[in-house]
Amino acid sequence: MLYIFAGFPKNGLHAGGLQFAIEEVEELAILEHDPAVQYRKEGVFAPGAHEELLYPVEYHISDGCLRDGITWDWFPENWGFGNGVTVHKTFASPDYKTVVHGTDLSLDQFLTRYGTTRLADLELERLHIRHEGWEQYEARWLPGTCPQENHIVHITWLITTHKLPAFAYNRIRDLIECGAAPKDLSRYSTEPGRHFSEIRKWSGSHPTGASNAFPQL
Repeated sequence: MLYIFAGFPKNGLHAGGLQFAIEEVEELAILEHDPAVQYRKEGVFAPGAHEELLYPVEYHISDGCLRDGITWDWFPENWGFGNGVTVHKTFASPDYKTVVHGTDLSLDQFLTRYGTTRLADLELERLHIRHEGWEQYEARWLPGTCPQENHIVHITWLITTHKLPAFAYNRIRDLIECGAAPKDLSRYSTEPGRHFSEIRKWSGSHPTGASNAFPQL
C-alpha cells in the first residue's frame, strides 16, 4: 500500500529516521523492503529482464497533498516510488523574458522588425515562456494551483506491506505533516545524521561554478 503525504517531516526526522519511528519505536506499520517488489505508477512490478507486473498500485493521497493540487495525475508516467520511505524534493522555475507589450518580441527584436520607434510609445512587460517542459509540469497540478514563480515541492511517501488502520495513518500523517514530536526520544541516536537531518548553515557563497538558479522546466 502506497501512502503519499505533503511536505517533509517537520520534526527533523529524515527518511531513515521516519522509518525507524514507524517500524521500531512506535510500531505503526511494517514497511515494504523486498527488492523484488518495486512500486511504479503503472503498477507493482517484480524487477528483472521482463519486469513482471504483480498487481495494480493501491494508494492513498493525504488531504494535505490534495489541497496543494497534488493528485495521482501529478506524478508523470513511469514514476518510480521504490520501497520503504522516500522524502522527495523537486525544484521548479518558470522562465521569463522582457517583451514589448502586446507582442512576444524583445525590445531589440521589435526595433529590428519595425525600425525607429519612440520609446515613450512602448510598454515593456515580463512574459512567461511556456517551454514544453514547463507545460508538462504545470499540467500535473489541478488548474490554478501550480505556483507561477520559483518554488520547491516536498513530498513524503511510504510503502507498507498492509493497509494501515486509521490510528496508525493519522499518527504517521501527524509526524510528517504536522511536526508531531516522536515518542521515546531516548531510543533515537544522538549521532548527527543518524535519525534526524543535520542542520547545515548556508555560508552565503557558492562553490566555484555553482549557481543559485533553479533548473528551468
